Amino acid sequence: MEDVLLLLNDWWRTTTVSKEKAKQYRRKIFDEIKKTYFQYKQIVVLTGLRRVGKSTILYQLIEELLKSGVNPRNILYFSFDEVIEDPIKVLEEYARITKVNWKEEKVFLFFDEVHKLKNWSSKLKLLYDSLPNLKICVSGSASITVEREAAKDLAGRYFSFEVQPLTLQEFAELYFEKRIDNFELYQDKLEMIFKDYIRKPFPEIVKWDDISKVNEYVRTLVIEKVVKTDIPSLFKTVNVSLLSTLVEMFMKDVGMVVNVTSLARDLGVHKLTLTNHIKLLEYGKIIRVVKNYRPSIRAESRKLMKVYPHNIALSFCFYPRLTGGQILEGLVASAIGANKYWREKEREVDFLKINESIIPIEVKEKERVSSEDLRNLIWFMDKYKISYGILVYQGREDTFKTEDKKIILYPLLKLLFNFSLEN
Repeated sequence: MEDVLLLLNDWWRTTTVSKEKAKQYRRKIFDEIKKTYFQYKQIVVLTGLRRVGKSTILYQLIEELLKSGVNPRNILYFSFDEVIEDPIKVLEEYARITKVNWKEEKVFLFFDEVHKLKNWSSKLKLLYDSLPNLKICVSGSASITVEREAAKDLAGRYFSFEVQPLTLQEFAELYFEKRIDNFELYQDKLEMIFKDYIRKPFPEIVKWDDISKVNEYVRTLVIEKVVKTDIPSLFKTVNVSLLSTLVEMFMKDVGMVVNVTSLARDLGVHKLTLTNHIKLLEYGKIIRVVKNYRPSIRAESRKLMKVYPHNIALSFCFYPRLTGGQILEGLVASAIGANKYWREKEREVDFLKINESIIPIEVKEKERVSSEDLRNLIWFMDKYKISYGILVYQGREDTFKTEDKKIILYPLLKLLFNFSLEN
């Protein structure tokens, strides 16, 4: 393990983090993570799809610590992607190499791909409760698994952040190598790079021109890494062939309505097996499951669910000729973190954003909309006595008003700019 630790912690020798690791560009979420990490004693947990830059954020936090004057040898980074080892043994080897007394000195721990360590949360709970001198930050790609473990063992001891694929703003800033903080001012440039953005919203490949290489990157380093390595290593009874079949099916038919009973019959598997494998793909952030909304949770669970790629780029690496409607719906689902839609007989509203209130959201592949395009939205608003709705489309921002309703006509590009529907 000594060679691994020395390789991963080169600042013990150089006193700096290499620019290849702590890249210059900071994701928009970085400032919030940094503030939380420096201000609170709780463990910071980063989750998200593979290749979105979680490890880079860890290295950037390490760089900030070094700039603030922390002794380089009091910072330990370890990736369970390299070696799966008990944290205590990692710390003992770290102490042997650096001569740092981690049981008494202030030590900053960064554990990457922590989901690969069995019972990681209970092991970190022991460190956190026993040694308040340790400041811990972890990342994991099997996001729901990480979140579930943290909630089970670390209640009150952690803050969680999900690192998303790039927003259009972040993509543009990396692409043009300049700050782009005003949507209206740079709209023409954003339109110019839109087709690039939807295929490669991952920091490492923003400037790649060869689309075949882009597709290979997404397929092998994101999808296959999760489906063929991460999930089987965490769940021993996994049918990898079934997972792969489901991935191809869901990537091709974006927004596919799934009847679990009939699909299980078609695939020749038990209904419970199919349900569990769909959940595993959701755990790995490969797909996004959107349930049909009903006021009753019991009624909702019986209704048909829709499945989207977690990000539309995952579909493109399998099927480059998606329809415009599929692309727009998939983009909106990702940008708003959709988990509910509504369908009743022949009527449907694409997505619902539910916080304190319900906001219905329709998606149209159009630059102009008519009253007919708003019909289902208005019907839903009448049924549930809702006064505010949103229609995302390819036109300019506008407002449709009646005596008791307000519908914002919201540009798709503006939504993708920072994943916000703020008016």
